[in-house]
Amino acid sequence: MKPLPVKILVSLFILSLLFLNKEWLVIYGWGITILMYMAFFFDLNKVKTFNFSANVHGYRIFLLAMLALLSVLWSPDADATLQHTFVLFILVANSFILYYFLVRYNLYSLVAALVLVYSFVNYSLALGLPFFGFLENHDEEIPRFIGTELNPNYLSIMIMFSIFLSLLAFHQHKLKSVAAKGLHITNILLALYTIFLTASRKGIAFSFVLILFYFLLNFKRLMGSFKTIAIAGLAVFALSFFLKGDFVSENISPAIDRVGRMVSTLGGRDNEGSTEERVRFMREGWTQFTASPLIGYGAASFKYYYHLYAHNNYIELLFGVGFLGPLIYYSIHFSILRKLWQYRTGMFLAGFIIVLMLMDVGLVAYYDKRIMLMLLVIIIMAEREIAEKQLNYSLRHFPLSLN
Repeated sequence: MKPLPVKILVSLFILSLLFLNKEWLVIYGWGITILMYMAFFFDLNKVKTFNFSANVHGYRIFLLAMLALLSVLWSPDADATLQHTFVLFILVANSFILYYFLVRYNLYSLVAALVLVYSFVNYSLALGLPFFGFLENHDEEIPRFIGTELNPNYLSIMIMFSIFLSLLAFHQHKLKSVAAKGLHITNILLALYTIFLTASRKGIAFSFVLILFYFLLNFKRLMGSFKTIAIAGLAVFALSFFLKGDFVSENISPAIDRVGRMVSTLGGRDNEGSTEERVRFMREGWTQFTASPLIGYGAASFKYYYHLYAHNNYIELLFGVGFLGPLIYYSIHFSILRKLWQYRTGMFLAGFIIVLMLMDVGLVAYYDKRIMLMLLVIIIMAEREIAEKQLNYSLRHFPLSLN
């Protein structure tokens, strides 16, 4: 296929992953998915061969889907487990197809641009601008900002991913113009603003962890760059015009208060409902897992017993399919980390993988479509950094002769 139609199709597919949270978009989403599948088989038939071996995400989720399918035999709610298994198989297909197009047509920059589009749409909603009001979700039961999402935590995680992409662009020295640097600095600042609006403890904590890790990796270079400091200062000054006067009292303080109450609850000094419930799920989920560590109780069966999902990826997998669940899923992360360590490259990528693993303590992520997108981006970038490291090694040790 020609590059332009592929870019349009992949763009529509990724946008459906990011924005498909309203009922009137469901038909559009399925239509784009079917077109993606048709284009994939048509294009692959012309190529004949393509190396999928690096897509460790697709292979491991397939194993997890097979394990979930087997667990239908002992699940207390076979229909729910079967439906969940179907979701996993769709995730596998989407993983391989998206990986194929991103690698074959070198579309990493397109993904980064679309994530920034998603982010700036939510920033406009956070700033009270009316341009994308038709995409905003409203839930009176959730007093926190949710933007285009159904849940403030998922919004904060996606916005944090945009912070990661901006920091990665700086870390890899990909930004040459002042305008590009200004755009990414503005993205980081608006991202922090929006994440505070969501009052998501995961988003707040791990966004600052990412930024701190970036500064530690690039401390010498940053301190010697007057332009970077000047651009950051101008961006902060410009952003201040958009902030509401009561921003600190209405948004930052409640967000910090939520973090403080979580810490107090974990320390036994407070009784914050959300944290206490999650801690209870962890304890009871672990206890039940130890009673059936080999096969669990059936994929997605935690909700059957407790009427809510576990809010913890590790417990959800252990409870559902036994010890093999997290072993299979986190082999994705450890496989990437092992490769990066083997070639002594990609420290910032490795840092984000560890952040994802830490976030899973408060998030069920293994079947989430956006987490799939994040992992595919990391896999592709890791392979690219390894290839560059190998090329540089070859050029140093076996220089090309110009004679």
